[in-house]
This record gives sequence, structure tokens and C-alpha cells, in this order.
Amino acid sequence: AKAIGLKLSIRYVDLKGSLINPLKMQQGTEFTAEVTIKNLNKSKYLKELALTQFFPSGWEIHNSRMDEMNYETNARYQDFRDDCVLSYYDLAPAQEKTIRVRLNASFVGKYFLPGIYTEAMYDNSISALLPGKWVEVVK
Repeated sequence: AKAIGLKLSIRYVDLKGSLINPLKMQQGTEFTAEVTIKNLNKSKYLKELALTQFFPSGWEIHNSRMDEMNYETNARYQDFRDDCVLSYYDLAPAQEKTIRVRLNASFVGKYFLPGIYTEAMYDNSISALLPGKWVEVVK
């Protein structure tokens, strides 16, 4: 884990907003990954930040634009791919944003959940990283 100019945290919640443990989930579980990023600088506006989230191959990503699930993400733009979501956003001084991605624990097995990374796209002195971990989807 590292944090330079940004504070990064993640939590996984069910559809009612209750915390769930991503390490071992029942197949078919619908849930949301909520990543919260905070600008630690109290005077600098951070523009053109990128959040990169890769997900285990046993989890399916819901593309909110494709399946008409309109929920607030706080990202200026999100690029949904098969295995990851790239989110782009800005942060005012000391501002905090939560970016959400809806997921489904689809395929039984043990998978690696890669780390989460955010950075200022044109200033490599500002970034944060959370390490990855193993997760499991069970019947």
C-alpha cells in the first residue's frame, strides 16, 4: 500500500448498503465496490485523476450504461471493460469522492483480486495504491 497526496480506501457492500466480506462470497451475490479517494492537499485542486480497478475473473462487472442501472458513481467518466473499470475524476482541495462499481460473484473458484490504483494522470508525484488479495466464490 502507498499514499502520496491521496487517501484511498475500499469497502464492499450488498444491495442494501451493508458491509460484506469479499474474501469468500456465495455464487450469485450482487454487490458494490465503493472506492473512496480523498485529496490530502488543502490548497491544491487535482484535475484529471484516474482510478484503475481490475476485478477477479470470477466476478462480473455491471456496466451501468448498458444495463440501465442508474446509480451515482461520482466519476466524470467510466470506461467499462471485461476485466476492469477505468474511472476519471477531479478533486477539489480536501475533497473526498466515492466511486462505485456494481458487481456479481458469478463463477465458483478461487481468484486473485488485483490491487486498486489511482493517480494524477499528468503528475506522477500524486498516487495511491491498495494491494491485491485472494478471493473465493463458493456454491
